[in-house]
Amino acid sequence: MNIPRNIYIVGAHCTGKTTLLEALKDHLSGSVVAEIFGGDTDRPIFIDEVAREVMAKDRFRVGDIKKKTEGFELQKCVLLSQYQAEKALEDRWFVSDRSGIDPIIYTEFFLGCPAAERLVELPEWSVLRDGMRKGLVIVCLTHNDSWVSSDRVRVKCKDQSEWKALGDAFLNGLQQHGIAFTAIPQGMDDIGERVHFVENILRSTYRT
Repeated sequence: MNIPRNIYIVGAHCTGKTTLLEALKDHLSGSVVAEIFGGDTDRPIFIDEVAREVMAKDRFRVGDIKKKTEGFELQKCVLLSQYQAEKALEDRWFVSDRSGIDPIIYTEFFLGCPAAERLVELPEWSVLRDGMRKGLVIVCLTHNDSWVSSDRVRVKCKDQSEWKALGDAFLNGLQQHGIAFTAIPQGMDDIGERVHFVENILRSTYRT
């Protein structure tokens, strides 16, 4: 059976990651996958955002993200949950809403480098990082201010500048950890265009 490279959709909150994942669920039908990769390739499994499940199950609140102790424990739980989700699919092709680097970036951004380094030292992160290096990482950028919102999971940034700085932190973090990525072009807000952008990456990657 042919197993394509896994896809990770990452970036700051309010950049369209979950919307893109949901659209890919509809778009990557059996016929589309067979056309790109051949008939011996199954549709991907989709990993929904684990942070929502962690916060509901372990009763974290969005305000905890900026707290030294609670914030670290929250992001550690998110990283470990992402590890478990990927480990369960180690022989399958998957598309993931977020990744193992997301909790590391949020920890460094809101709690500082020493806290983030504690996450980086976890053996689970090494496995997640290696998976991302082998996969296709798609970054959704912070450019559409009208998308910014907060809820029980999305942390509220002080202003648009902080939100955009968080987006830049993702780009820097990926580079620091040696993870190649492709960013959704600025101005490409239409979900149909985004889906076809990802499809074209899949096609070009498989040809090479």
